[in-house]
Amino acid sequence: MPRMKILNSIEQEAFELPPVLNSAERKRHFDFPVAILRITAELRTSANQLCFLLSCGYFRATHRFYPVQTFRPRDISHVAERAGITIDAVRLADYDKQTMARHQALILDFYGFRPFKPHGQAILVEEIARLVRSQLKPRLIFSRSVETLVREKVEVPGYFRLAVLILRTINGHNRTLVAIVERTLSEETRAQLDALLIRETANQAIAPAKTSAYRLTLMKKLSQSTKPSKVKERAGDLALVERLYQSLKPVLDELALSLHGIHYYAHSVIKAEIFQLTRREEKDRYLHLIAFIAHQYFRLQDNLVDVLLSSLQSFQNGALREHKEQCYARRELRNASLKALVACLDMRLVETLARIAILTEDDALPDSEKVQLIRALLSTQETKRLLEKDNLAELKEALVNELGDDEYYAILAARSIRIQNRVSPILKALTFLGEPSAGELQTAIDHFKNKDGVIDKAAPVDFLSQDERKAITGGAKFRVSLYKALLFVHIQGAIKSGTLNLKHSYKYRPLDELLIDRDRWHRDKAALIERAQLQTFVDPHRVLAELDEALSCQYGITNANIHEGKNPYIKFKNTGFTLSTPTQEESDAEPLQQFFPERHYLPLLEILATVNRYSHWMDELQHWRQRHHYGRPSEQTVYAGVIGMGCTIGIRKMARISHPISESESSSRLLIRSHPIFPI
Repeated sequence: MPRMKILNSIEQEAFELPPVLNSAERKRHFDFPVAILRITAELRTSANQLCFLLSCGYFRATHRFYPVQTFRPRDISHVAERAGITIDAVRLADYDKQTMARHQALILDFYGFRPFKPHGQAILVEEIARLVRSQLKPRLIFSRSVETLVREKVEVPGYFRLAVLILRTINGHNRTLVAIVERTLSEETRAQLDALLIRETANQAIAPAKTSAYRLTLMKKLSQSTKPSKVKERAGDLALVERLYQSLKPVLDELALSLHGIHYYAHSVIKAEIFQLTRREEKDRYLHLIAFIAHQYFRLQDNLVDVLLSSLQSFQNGALREHKEQCYARRELRNASLKALVACLDMRLVETLARIAILTEDDALPDSEKVQLIRALLSTQETKRLLEKDNLAELKEALVNELGDDEYYAILAARSIRIQNRVSPILKALTFLGEPSAGELQTAIDHFKNKDGVIDKAAPVDFLSQDERKAITGGAKFRVSLYKALLFVHIQGAIKSGTLNLKHSYKYRPLDELLIDRDRWHRDKAALIERAQLQTFVDPHRVLAELDEALSCQYGITNANIHEGKNPYIKFKNTGFTLSTPTQEESDAEPLQQFFPERHYLPLLEILATVNRYSHWMDELQHWRQRHHYGRPSEQTVYAGVIGMGCTIGIRKMARISHPISESESSSRLLIRSHPIFPI
């Protein structure tokens, strides 16, 4: 079995050799304190002095020691010049191992570090084990291990020491998981898992054909369709997977796999062919299949919730659009009636009221005659028609309906049947976890599931608003369709706000489960705070007092500058003050045109290569497997693949028009289905 390579040969060489320092870094790292120079002066030979200073400078840079034969010539010349040592008189071969070990101990003691042996391994065992349980990439575990050693002030060893320790931990973790599977998996459950590797046929009496699919293959891909028939199929699949998951629950509890671990082992099953799975050792195959069942259980629930949210969003958008269209149409009719009524009022009723006003002001007429004349004006046919209540009541009713939500609720009720066919199977299949604020909604969901969607007037309505309750129960009978539509809409809002969650999910888990476990926090609080380097923020009162003092001092400085006239950007007025933004310096605002090429068109390959040179995005592309893979393809192959897929040229055509990439190399090493590469 080949040894897992955490770093490739080039990266290993870069790690094992002293760092390549530029001029500024060389001056900084080889600028020694007086105490180091005193120790150097007490050494007997020039070789010992030079090698001691070089080891000291390299340790400051990387917290590592390097063999003498790997020292950089430029660093040797720089240190020798600063220390006044003649290079011609120095033979680095005279620097023996005993002297080097003694000097390394002096350097470690001076900088407050401890040797890797025996301190480093004891520190890294638990840290690497924790990272391995999270199924992080070995490369990331390697870099985290180096960071941990530096944080704990322990010497960083060579590559192979760390690689062996990481590989040993990974192998030990895999053996532990396989042993748990072997110990806890029952014969009945083994038979259920083996059944996944059997071909499905419509007629069991007929032998499986070459084109018949395996049960495992049928479970790999999830449909994204929102058709009611497809939704019901996935709800039925969830019920089947849930039975498998519940039978495997004791094993999963013993394995204690994290979400990353479940995803890693399950992804191996998804990418593998059936014959590749059957070739695995039985216990290892069961481990991967168990993780796959858990993964599919989570994915199916996420898939159904996604369908629920998207369907309800389309439902709401359609209802709002129809309501707006009705409002616009009704507004046009109402405006026409209103214009006619206003015109009539203006011509007839206002004229009558004007005559009545003239009569009331006429002192020559007695009051009795004024009353008779006013009655005569009001008794005309046109005035009676204008004063009828029906005309005003009709206009008032139109205005009230436009301002109310009755028609919107009617639209929801009319569209409810269509959305029920999609959402009802999902609600019956899922198990929600509600926050305390969603208790009333959780009660309504439980009632819906217990009644199998058959709702009557006994359904809980506490989660509804006052207007919604009135719309449902205000009439002669309970509006079931509207109730279900409003229930679905409230569920959508609760899921989006995070008050309604799923226990077995990747995307919709409660926030508390994404945080550090409460028991672990109380148990390892000090260690976790130290690892995050937050010791200075443990006492909030002290931190706030320091910030308050710093803020007060800054206010004092700012006010003093204003009082002394040193701040020309503030001007006081009678009612306050104004601030002006200082003009930006010309040197900071120069155009960047000089940094771009004069031609307006650049090859896409040049752009990708330039971005990679400065951002190293290609280093983040790694194979999804931790071991037993061929490494990343060449840079030109990745560039060709990115251009081929991004520009919709196609892999095969891109391979034919690219030089010197062959179609076989491009197809076999780049395509996601045959050589998947994923970001860490």
